[in-house]
Amino acid sequence: MLFINERLTLEQREEFNSWGIMQPFFGFGRVISEEPLKPRYWTVDNEREIYLLNTSYDRDYPDEHVFIFIWNKKDYRVQFYRRNEKDGVVVWELPNKYLIDSVFPYCEQEQFLDDLRDALTAYGFDGMPDEYNKICNTKFMF
Repeated sequence: MLFINERLTLEQREEFNSWGIMQPFFGFGRVISEEPLKPRYWTVDNEREIYLLNTSYDRDYPDEHVFIFIWNKKDYRVQFYRRNEKDGVVVWELPNKYLIDSVFPYCEQEQFLDDLRDALTAYGFDGMPDEYNKICNTKFMF
C-alpha cells in the first residue's frame, strides 16, 4: 500500500496515545523537555503499519524538522533539514547540526531508508491531506 497523509480520528489518537511515544521540545539547539506526543495528522502506510509524524522543530532552527518514524513496530527519531526550491520542489537533507543525540544512523536494515523516503515523499511540504502535497515534488540528499 502507499503512504497517505491523514487526519487521525479520535479513536486513532487514543490508540496512539497508549503507545507512550514522547515528543521532544527544543530551545537553543537542544532538547529542553519531553511530553507525550499527541498528533492530529500522520503520514501512514496502514497495511504495513508504518507511520511518520512531524513532532517539532527548534524555534532557533526552523528548517530543521524532527520526526518520529515508526517502522517494524519500533519508533525512531529522525531529523532533516528542509529547503524549498522553485516550482514546488521540497528537498530533504541531513542537517549540519543535530538537535538530538542518536538520530543517525537510523537503522541498519536496507528497507528502512527506502520506506522513510517513500513516507517523506507522501508527506510533501507539510504532511496535510491536501492536493498540494500530492503534486509536490520531493528530492533527497541522503
